[in-house]
Amino acid sequence: MPSAFVLVGDAFTQTNLNTLFVPLGCHLNPDAVIDLTRLREMHPLRFHFDTPREVLPLPWSPDQVSTVRWRSLATFTLRPGAPVQPPALSPGGGISFDCVHRWISFLSLPIAVAGRHGHGRFVLFGGPHAFETGPLGLLDSVHNPRFLGNVLTWLLADGVVEPQAVHSEPPPEVATWIGPLTEQYRDLCQIEDTGEGTGTVAFVERLLQETGVLKALARPSWMP
Repeated sequence: MPSAFVLVGDAFTQTNLNTLFVPLGCHLNPDAVIDLTRLREMHPLRFHFDTPREVLPLPWSPDQVSTVRWRSLATFTLRPGAPVQPPALSPGGGISFDCVHRWISFLSLPIAVAGRHGHGRFVLFGGPHAFETGPLGLLDSVHNPRFLGNVLTWLLADGVVEPQAVHSEPPPEVATWIGPLTEQYRDLCQIEDTGEGTGTVAFVERLLQETGVLKALARPSWMP
């Protein structure tokens, strides 16, 4: 079975990836997951956050993995009914800042998408650093190598059909994260640039500008 493995950048780099991903059943959001507790400690491009196995919800993604480490990256929105699911979600509690719609989310959101297209399989990520070996790479961190191995194993599993892995409807444990529970708490966990939220969004945006986060994400040093 043909396979495809895609690592993507985030929307801060002004690419057209979101247009390309729509036929695959997902949208790349114009946001970035950011750990605000590290703003004064390190360069924005060196921020990182960890995802425990509880937010690696597909049957194959947490195999022999307890933690995966990421740098700031974009999140995805999964289209209803599309045969795609997240092998990894952000842990929640940190923030996702949307630079276009100007909102802040504390929800646990998809940072990777796995699915099928025609006779092939694909996995998309909101950023590349978890699997890189360069100065900003995290491939040698925690259980990243094992997680990458799980991804490649699933991609290359010719003819194997998992009863719960990727279907049009998410399994119960995934639905808990991205289904009704997410919608129930969206008003509490997402601050928009309207009404009482305007001041909060403006404050966070100003903080990200003053600390160089927005500039760093918009023009990373690893870009040509």
